Amino acid sequence: MTKPDGSTLLNVCVIPDENASAEAVKISRSLKGNATMFTLGDGLFPHMTVYMARFSDSNIDKVVSATASALEQVSSFQCVHTGYFMTAGRYLEASYKKSDDLLELHELLINYDAALRINPGSPFNEGYFAPYSPEQQKNAEETGYDLARALYRPHVTLTRYHAGQVPKIYPAFPSAELSFDLAKVCVFKADDNGAVYELVREFKVS
Repeated sequence: MTKPDGSTLLNVCVIPDENASAEAVKISRSLKGNATMFTLGDGLFPHMTVYMARFSDSNIDKVVSATASALEQVSSFQCVHTGYFMTAGRYLEASYKKSDDLLELHELLINYDAALRINPGSPFNEGYFAPYSPEQQKNAEETGYDLARALYRPHVTLTRYHAGQVPKIYPAFPSAELSFDLAKVCVFKADDNGAVYELVREFKVS
Protein backbone atom coordinates (compact mmCIF):
# COMPACT_ATOMS: atom_id res chain seq x y z
CA MET A 1 0.00 0.00 0.00
CA THR A 2 1.33 3.44 -0.97
CA LYS A 3 1.54 6.15 1.68
CA PRO A 4 -1.19 8.73 0.95
CA ASP A 5 0.09 11.92 -0.65
CA GLY A 6 -0.29 15.11 1.39
CA SER A 7 -0.48 13.21 4.67
CA THR A 8 1.49 13.27 7.92
CA LEU A 9 1.80 10.82 10.81
CA LEU A 10 1.02 12.76 14.01
CA ASN A 11 2.15 11.56 17.44
CA VAL A 12 0.29 12.99 20.44
CA CYS A 13 2.61 12.28 23.33
CA VAL A 14 3.39 12.99 26.96
CA ILE A 15 6.79 14.55 27.64
CA PRO A 16 8.35 13.46 30.97
CA ASP A 17 9.54 16.16 33.33
CA GLU A 18 13.14 17.36 33.34
CA ASN A 19 14.39 14.89 35.95
CA ALA A 20 12.74 11.80 34.44
CA SER A 21 13.88 12.84 30.96
CA ALA A 22 17.46 13.27 32.13
CA GLU A 23 17.44 9.84 33.79
CA ALA A 24 16.01 8.19 30.66
CA VAL A 25 18.71 9.79 28.52
CA LYS A 26 21.39 8.63 30.97
CA ILE A 27 20.15 5.02 30.83
CA SER A 28 19.83 5.12 27.05
CA ARG A 29 23.36 6.45 26.57
CA SER A 30 24.74 3.77 28.89
CA LEU A 31 23.54 1.21 26.31
CA LYS A 32 25.21 2.85 23.33
CA GLY A 33 27.35 0.50 21.26
CA ASN A 34 27.63 -1.31 17.95
CA ALA A 35 24.49 -3.32 18.76
CA THR A 36 22.22 -0.29 19.20
CA MET A 37 20.66 1.70 16.38
CA PHE A 38 20.22 4.93 18.37
CA THR A 39 20.24 6.35 21.87
CA LEU A 40 18.41 9.32 23.36
CA GLY A 41 19.95 12.77 23.35
CA ASP A 42 21.41 14.70 20.44
CA GLY A 43 17.99 15.49 18.99
CA LEU A 44 16.18 12.36 20.19
CA PHE A 45 14.30 12.89 23.43
CA PRO A 46 12.11 10.84 25.78
CA HIS A 47 8.40 10.82 24.99
CA MET A 48 5.41 8.59 25.71
CA THR A 49 3.03 8.12 22.79
CA VAL A 50 -0.63 8.31 23.82
CA TYR A 51 -2.23 8.37 20.38
CA MET A 52 -0.75 8.30 16.88
CA ALA A 53 -2.42 8.30 13.46
CA ARG A 54 -2.02 9.59 9.92
CA PHE A 55 -3.86 12.76 8.94
CA SER A 56 -4.29 14.84 5.82
CA ASP A 57 -1.98 17.86 5.99
CA SER A 58 -5.06 20.06 5.58
CA ASN A 59 -6.45 18.64 8.85
CA ILE A 60 -3.41 19.23 11.08
CA ASP A 61 -4.79 22.48 12.53
CA LYS A 62 -8.08 20.70 13.25
CA VAL A 63 -6.20 17.94 15.07
CA VAL A 64 -4.45 20.57 17.21
CA SER A 65 -7.79 22.19 18.06
CA ALA A 66 -9.41 18.82 18.84
CA THR A 67 -6.48 17.84 21.06
CA ALA A 68 -6.80 21.16 22.93
CA SER A 69 -10.48 20.43 23.55
CA ALA A 70 -9.69 16.93 24.83
CA LEU A 71 -7.02 18.24 27.20
CA GLU A 72 -9.45 20.72 28.76
CA GLN A 73 -10.92 17.66 30.49
CA VAL A 74 -7.56 16.41 31.83
CA SER A 75 -5.85 17.22 35.13
CA SER A 76 -2.33 16.27 36.09
CA PHE A 77 -1.71 12.74 37.36
CA GLN A 78 1.31 10.58 38.09
CA CYS A 79 2.86 8.42 35.37
CA VAL A 80 4.31 5.49 37.31
CA HIS A 81 7.41 3.68 36.03
CA THR A 82 7.05 -0.09 36.44
CA GLY A 83 10.17 -1.58 34.84
CA TYR A 84 11.65 -2.35 31.41
CA PHE A 85 10.48 -4.32 28.39
CA MET A 86 12.04 -5.64 25.18
CA THR A 87 9.57 -5.73 22.29
CA ALA A 88 9.48 -8.24 19.45
CA GLY A 89 10.71 -5.38 17.26
CA ARG A 90 13.93 -5.09 19.35
CA TYR A 91 12.95 -1.85 21.07
CA LEU A 92 13.97 -1.54 24.72
CA GLU A 93 11.39 0.45 26.65
CA ALA A 94 10.91 1.97 30.07
CA SER A 95 7.42 0.73 30.95
CA TYR A 96 4.70 2.70 32.74
CA LYS A 97 1.59 1.61 34.59
CA LYS A 98 -1.47 1.40 32.35
CA SER A 99 -3.43 3.46 34.83
CA ASP A 100 -7.05 4.56 34.62
CA ASP A 101 -5.82 8.13 34.14
CA LEU A 102 -3.60 7.24 31.17
CA LEU A 103 -6.34 5.10 29.62
CA GLU A 104 -8.81 7.97 30.00
CA LEU A 105 -6.37 10.33 28.25
CA HIS A 106 -5.82 7.73 25.53
CA GLU A 107 -9.57 7.33 24.92
CA LEU A 108 -10.18 11.09 25.01
CA LEU A 109 -7.62 11.62 22.27
CA ILE A 110 -9.16 8.83 20.20
CA ASN A 111 -12.63 10.31 20.68
CA TYR A 112 -11.56 13.82 19.71
CA ASP A 113 -8.90 13.16 17.05
CA ALA A 114 -9.68 9.87 15.33
CA ALA A 115 -12.57 11.16 13.22
CA LEU A 116 -10.14 13.57 11.53
CA ARG A 117 -7.74 10.84 10.32
CA ILE A 118 -7.14 10.10 6.66
CA ASN A 119 -8.84 7.09 5.06
CA PRO A 120 -10.98 5.98 8.04
CA GLY A 121 -11.62 2.25 7.85
CA SER A 122 -8.89 1.70 5.26
CA PRO A 123 -5.66 2.79 7.00
CA PHE A 124 -2.17 2.83 5.58
CA ASN A 125 -0.11 0.15 7.36
CA GLU A 126 2.58 2.23 9.03
CA GLY A 127 6.13 0.92 8.74
CA TYR A 128 6.99 1.26 12.43
CA PHE A 129 5.07 -1.93 13.27
CA ALA A 130 4.09 -3.67 10.04
CA PRO A 131 2.85 -6.20 9.14
CA TYR A 132 -0.21 -5.77 11.37
CA SER A 133 -1.72 -8.60 13.37
CA PRO A 134 -5.51 -9.00 13.05
CA GLU A 135 -6.00 -7.06 16.31
CA GLN A 136 -3.69 -4.28 15.14
CA GLN A 137 -5.55 -4.08 11.85
CA LYS A 138 -8.87 -3.80 13.71
CA ASN A 139 -7.50 -1.03 15.92
CA ALA A 140 -6.06 0.83 12.93
CA GLU A 141 -9.38 0.64 11.08
CA GLU A 142 -11.38 1.81 14.10
CA THR A 143 -9.03 4.45 15.53
CA GLY A 144 -6.13 5.04 13.12
CA TYR A 145 -3.68 3.71 15.75
CA ASP A 146 -2.77 0.04 15.57
CA LEU A 147 -1.56 -0.09 19.20
CA ALA A 148 -4.74 1.39 20.67
CA ARG A 149 -6.93 0.22 23.51
CA ALA A 150 -6.14 -3.35 24.64
CA LEU A 151 -2.77 -3.14 22.84
CA TYR A 152 -1.90 0.30 24.25
CA ARG A 153 1.34 0.04 26.23
CA PRO A 154 2.54 3.25 27.94
CA HIS A 155 6.32 3.46 27.54
CA VAL A 156 9.34 5.56 26.74
CA THR A 157 11.62 4.02 24.12
CA LEU A 158 15.27 3.91 25.22
CA THR A 159 16.95 2.29 22.21
CA ARG A 160 16.54 -0.27 19.45
CA TYR A 161 18.94 -3.12 18.73
CA HIS A 162 20.12 -4.32 15.35
CA ALA A 163 18.72 -7.65 14.17
CA GLY A 164 20.51 -10.55 15.82
CA GLN A 165 22.22 -8.31 18.39
CA VAL A 166 19.68 -8.15 21.21
CA PRO A 167 21.64 -8.95 24.38
CA LYS A 168 20.66 -11.99 26.39
CA ILE A 169 21.78 -10.30 29.61
CA TYR A 170 21.33 -6.58 30.22
CA PRO A 171 23.58 -4.37 32.30
CA ALA A 172 22.22 -3.42 35.70
CA PHE A 173 20.20 -0.26 35.24
CA PRO A 174 20.68 2.49 37.80
CA SER A 175 17.85 2.85 40.31
CA ALA A 176 16.60 5.86 38.39
CA GLU A 177 13.40 7.68 39.28
CA LEU A 178 11.51 7.62 36.01
CA SER A 179 8.04 8.30 37.44
CA PHE A 180 6.74 11.82 36.93
CA ASP A 181 3.64 13.99 37.15
CA LEU A 182 1.95 14.75 33.85
CA ALA A 183 2.54 18.39 32.92
CA LYS A 184 3.13 18.53 29.16
CA VAL A 185 1.39 16.95 26.16
CA CYS A 186 2.66 17.67 22.64
CA VAL A 187 1.54 17.08 19.07
CA PHE A 188 4.52 16.15 16.90
CA LYS A 189 5.03 15.17 13.32
CA ALA A 190 6.48 11.65 13.25
CA ASP A 191 8.58 9.81 10.70
CA ASP A 192 7.84 6.41 9.17
CA ASN A 193 9.29 4.74 12.28
CA GLY A 194 6.97 6.68 14.59
CA ALA A 195 9.86 8.82 15.88
CA VAL A 196 8.91 12.46 16.47
CA TYR A 197 10.86 15.11 14.57
CA GLU A 198 8.89 18.38 14.45
CA LEU A 199 6.84 20.03 17.19
CA VAL A 200 3.40 21.15 16.03
CA ARG A 201 1.94 22.33 19.36
CA GLU A 202 2.71 22.04 23.08
CA PHE A 203 0.05 22.00 25.79
CA LYS A 204 0.45 22.44 29.54
CA VAL A 205 -1.57 20.27 31.92
CA SER A 206 -2.00 21.39 35.52
